[in-house]
Amino acid sequence: MAWRSILFLATLCAVLGVYLTSGVQEPSPASGSTPRPFIWKVQMDDLQRISIELPRIDKSGVWRKGADRLWYFDEIDGPQVDMSRWGGGVPLILSGPGANRSIDDNSNSQYNDAFGLQRPSMRLILELGNDTEIVALVGDQTLDRRGLYITMEGSNEVYTVDSSWFGVLEQLVLDPPYPTADPN
Repeated sequence: MAWRSILFLATLCAVLGVYLTSGVQEPSPASGSTPRPFIWKVQMDDLQRISIELPRIDKSGVWRKGADRLWYFDEIDGPQVDMSRWGGGVPLILSGPGANRSIDDNSNSQYNDAFGLQRPSMRLILELGNDTEIVALVGDQTLDRRGLYITMEGSNEVYTVDSSWFGVLEQLVLDPPYPTADPN
């Protein structure tokens, strides 16, 4: 009798194990959901100049793409960016940040002040090869501290972006990727 019970329980556990691992799965977050909207979308090749201002701490940084398609500090004969610190990912994240969510599509100055957009944490200016300029204002952190409010200058739409997106750009200003001294 005991062997039958053990055999029954082992079979039941095996069936449940197979059912739980292959039969019932949570749907992936991407299935059935709409993709995140991009706040702006540009081709990386079109990006010619990047200006990041941190008005609340009075710091800024500016970089430009040279004729050789490499990035340089935007100074008179500015040095080339240390690509091991830049990583090439900076133009990629600037080509079009995905919005976590849309907060308001008809924001006014009262709401912009509540989101920290009247006195932004960051003012980002992207100059494109076709003489177009994108200006984004990044405000305060969201209540859950996972994102920040962002809007395009002159727009009434307010979105949130990941805090990590802001952190990468802020770090470029706080610890610029200047080339390291050549030990030779």
